[in-house]
Amino acid sequence: MSDNGQLDEYVARRGLCMVPDPAKGHRTVATRRFVRGQTVLSINPLYGFPVRPTEESPATHADDSDPSPSRPLRGESVDPLTRCVHCFHPLPARYPRCSQCRQAAQYCSPACLTAHWNARHHFECGHLDTEAVDEAAAKLKPEYRPYLRMAAGVGAALDSAKRIQNGKPGWLQIQAAAWGRLVGHRDTHPQYVLRQYKQIASVLVAHVKDAGALGYVADPSISDGDDARTDAVVSALCRFGCNNFAAYDYSAHAVTGHLCSPLVSLLFNHSCYPNASFVYSNGLQVVRALREIREGEEVTLAYVDGMHPRSVRRKTLADVYFFDCTCTRCEGASGRGKVDSLLDGAVDNDTADAHQSQQPPLLLPSNLPTNYTDHKPRIDPWVIRVLRGLFFLVNNGTTTTDGDASAFRKLDTTILDAVKEEPPQNIRFSAYKHWLECQDECLDKVSEGHSELWPWACVSSLYVLAFYVMAYPPFHPLVGTQCLEAAKLVWNSMQVLDTPPVDAVDGSLVKSLVLAAKSVLEVAANLPTASSFSDSTLLTRQISLLLEQLSAGGDSSR
Repeated sequence: MSDNGQLDEYVARRGLCMVPDPAKGHRTVATRRFVRGQTVLSINPLYGFPVRPTEESPATHADDSDPSPSRPLRGESVDPLTRCVHCFHPLPARYPRCSQCRQAAQYCSPACLTAHWNARHHFECGHLDTEAVDEAAAKLKPEYRPYLRMAAGVGAALDSAKRIQNGKPGWLQIQAAAWGRLVGHRDTHPQYVLRQYKQIASVLVAHVKDAGALGYVADPSISDGDDARTDAVVSALCRFGCNNFAAYDYSAHAVTGHLCSPLVSLLFNHSCYPNASFVYSNGLQVVRALREIREGEEVTLAYVDGMHPRSVRRKTLADVYFFDCTCTRCEGASGRGKVDSLLDGAVDNDTADAHQSQQPPLLLPSNLPTNYTDHKPRIDPWVIRVLRGLFFLVNNGTTTTDGDASAFRKLDTTILDAVKEEPPQNIRFSAYKHWLECQDECLDKVSEGHSELWPWACVSSLYVLAFYVMAYPPFHPLVGTQCLEAAKLVWNSMQVLDTPPVDAVDGSLVKSLVLAAKSVLEVAANLPTASSFSDSTLLTRQISLLLEQLSAGGDSSR
């Protein structure tokens, strides 16, 4: 069977099918029903690596004012690994290493070492000259080094797929076949990006001589030499520049690694309000259903953060992924689209760019003073109504005949009813940013002993959660972690102040928040087993402890 035939069979066995689509090229639909929280796909990435301290924010595309990724300095060292190469968690003070490649493969635990060896390191070990990759990376600005590391690692993985004759491991052959189907949009990339990619590729070809890093080239010894190799690497950079993923720790709110997973990129189109999401867990990229996905329905992921305004999302998707988003949230006709229009400040269904130039000056939310100590916080009724809509959905299950669909529509209706009388400045994305800053600032001050700011920390966390509910699907991991964050803040505030911090905030609210956190995280990330959280066991213990304390002390009085 051909590689493409094996790929199609692999996809079909998992209840998925790619079908032609005149607008998108193709889309992947479910051939069977997936229930909320069910795994849609789980596979090892073709290549992945943890972030390093100065390389945590790789440039998506630097602008034309900074066209050169090269560094004039020579001999500059790169940051050492600080995270496990398998799960991407921080390394402890003492950690195991691969006995053969030593510095290249470091782990947070013996369990990760064993799992990584069994999954992939048994064929990766020694195949890529990681010292040469580090030396080459040192010649680039830190924000460009991940591109070089990914180019070398993906090349080595593709070379391994060609070297291994027995078809094992199967996931490697599937990912390599999917790589061959990815579109790189090289002709669409801006010229300055191609110049940047060419310089990165030139550094890689000049300093990493082993054939493993050039798996893009059919024959690395071809007579055209370095120019042909460089051109092949540029094409590869274009291909995974618009197809890669970031591993994210939802409890630490931080990117932990970079992933190239061609199968996931190939299968799932984007939606700003997706019905699935992925987590990186124990070396696997796991795609899970955020709600019921019915037979024949397209499965979608979000390529960009939903907590950005529509105009920002669309610009990023056009600039980086080379398509115009027409999802239901962006088009504005559905209930969720209307909610998004309110967040974006739109008053009609005109394009966000056209509307943006007509917006009045942004105002602070009316309930957010600049001096916290002179004002007692309060919670606007719309926030409580939005949160109650979330609690009803996630804590009571689905009771309707058409599954999740009508329950999600009811949440959209609840949100629209709750905010319809609110001044625009109270519910725009700009208001969310102010409340997020308030939460972070008050948390910092509380940690320094300013107990008078506990009420503001609680209130701001509830506002942030309300905005998450308006922007993300209700079972999104960030909704779950924010539910738990708000529950902890309200509970701790009640213990420190010996009284509810503000009206409408009491033990019953804490219980609802904790139960919502538990329900959402079980769906989105398979808590407590997911390693997409820096310590999923800790999150589980916190949820259990809060429920025990509420049960012991009564859940409605304090």
